[in-house]
Amino acid sequence: MSDPIAAVVRLVLRVVLLLMALVFIASLLLAAVLLLAVWGVRRLWARLTGRPVSPWVFRVDPRAQWNRFYHAADRWPRGSTRFGQDAHTQRKPQDVQDVEVKDPKDSADH
Repeated sequence: MSDPIAAVVRLVLRVVLLLMALVFIASLLLAAVLLLAVWGVRRLWARLTGRPVSPWVFRVDPRAQWNRFYHAADRWPRGSTRFGQDAHTQRKPQDVQDVEVKDPKDSADH
C-alpha cells in the first residue's frame, strides 16, 4: 500500500519542482525583457534629442572599500567612544575618586 502513495508523493514533488523552475525562468525572462525595454526607450530618447547613446557603466574602484574602512576613524571626533557616546556624555575627570591601595594579604585576614 505504501508503494502507490510514495509514487504519488514523488509525482507531486516533481510537478511542484517543475512549476517552481518554470516560474523562476519566466521571472528571469520578464526581468530581461523589462531591462531591454528600458534600454530601448533610453536609446530612442537619446536619438530623438540628438544626444549620443551612453552605455550603462558600473565603475568599481577596488580601493574604495579599503579607503572607507581605513579612514573611518577620521570621521569620529576626538574623545568619542565606540558605542556612540560622545565626549559630552562621558564621565568627567572631577567625578573620579582616588582610592587607597590595600595589600591583598591585609584584606584577606578580615
